[in-house]
Amino acid sequence: MSRNDFNETWLSEAPMRSNIGGTYSAIVYDIKDHIQYNATPISIGNHLFKIVETQTIIYWYEINGEIVLGTELDIKPQGLAVSITGKNPKFTNFPPYASDLYDAILTDNHRSIRLFSDNQLTDEGLKLWKRLIMKGHHITLYDPKHPGQKFKTLSTPEELDMFFSDDDSQYYTQFVLSETSQLAETRGFFNTRRYRELAGLRLDD
Repeated sequence: MSRNDFNETWLSEAPMRSNIGGTYSAIVYDIKDHIQYNATPISIGNHLFKIVETQTIIYWYEINGEIVLGTELDIKPQGLAVSITGKNPKFTNFPPYASDLYDAILTDNHRSIRLFSDNQLTDEGLKLWKRLIMKGHHITLYDPKHPGQKFKTLSTPEELDMFFSDDDSQYYTQFVLSETSQLAETRGFFNTRRYRELAGLRLDD
């Protein structure tokens, strides 16, 4: 396994944005631009569509011809990384929610997803994680300065509450969403990184 694969997937900078209401126009433009230039939408069912490109995948919910919620993900060697997510303001506090979209992506793609980073998890963000955990998924959090030595996997809402009540949680600014079937492999990537960190091996390539 290449060290560069780990760095590119889990440590690379990306334009990750958590304000999904404020990014709606950007994701709509992105979807329409791809379609205009001959990308073919694929219907997954339940109003969900996707466009698969060489380096990116776009998923979105569309109801009565109107884009409700969408996200673009970068295809990385060891998983997917969210670039931008946006939701139609008319559907604020109504389904489908971001948790529904990420759940559907995991079911369709079967690859772990690196989601947006932030210095502080908002109450709304915590609700999102809890909804995903209650759907049977797992959240792995890590400190990008020492990702191998400092990563934790949380699998219950109670673990989330306990973790984010700890002062050290501020350092865990990266989040990975995994299905149960993906979890062992994803943790394996981080365990290998841990061995390299502890052994003092080169980590930059």
